[in-house]
Amino acid sequence: MTENDRAILKVSELSSRAIPWSRTLDVLIIVVAAFLVWSVSHISFLLLGGDWDFFIDWKDRQYWILIIPITTIIMAASFQAIFWNLFRLPVGATASLLLLLLGTWIVRYHSWQGLAYFPLSLVVPGTCLMGALVLDAILVLSRSWLVTGMFGAVLYGLLFYPANWIYMAGYFQPVMNMGDMTSVADLIGYTFPRAGTPEYIRIIERGTLRTFGDTPTWVSAFFSAFVCIFLYYMFWGLGVLACNARFFPVGERFKLIYGNKGKAAGKAVGAAAAQPGAAS
Repeated sequence: MTENDRAILKVSELSSRAIPWSRTLDVLIIVVAAFLVWSVSHISFLLLGGDWDFFIDWKDRQYWILIIPITTIIMAASFQAIFWNLFRLPVGATASLLLLLLGTWIVRYHSWQGLAYFPLSLVVPGTCLMGALVLDAILVLSRSWLVTGMFGAVLYGLLFYPANWIYMAGYFQPVMNMGDMTSVADLIGYTFPRAGTPEYIRIIERGTLRTFGDTPTWVSAFFSAFVCIFLYYMFWGLGVLACNARFFPVGERFKLIYGNKGKAAGKAVGAAAAQPGAAS
């Protein structure tokens, strides 16, 4: 038994037999917490971000750049506040968006490609992981949620487009289609029709060179960064509110069952031994 284990036993008032069970419980808590973070982040993203991130030709130069950062910073700020206030760990934003990205890849691979036979290159999800790393880095350096919201949230919104440009650049190349100039992404949409295609995406991106990205792209990025500031502060506050713990009184018999060796448990043991017939 190490000194750390002895210190933990002294503080928690547990017996030495509870150490393996305590470590097993820690592992289970981490697994369940990771599943909850992923599920909450994924459901929130599907409800708010939705179809804007499904197909490569739906990722337009205006609203995709605007909507995805402001819908993902909600969970990033909330879980960052929870991890920071409860554990002083600056990993909340990165953990939530990393789990969201992994879960999205699993769904796109098994459901979209495995069941619906969509090419995987057509359903590549966007990532906000670079912005999440910046959020956590600024928080651990400044140790201030105000500074993180002012600078980190701005960088979070601005870094989304450059982080996804690596795989998006090839789909913005101009091609000729039946005498009209279009992008490779739009050409995929023309030749690969799908049921339920949102017509508003086709309406706002109507045109030729408009689809290749220009000044409106960065206008959307800066507006997204501006909105991210307010959303970060709002959902940081909700995360802090979720950290308020409530304690309920626990009976002495319950403490005794789980190895509590404090004074109250000792009194309970003495009282049980003093009862008539206890020796038999």
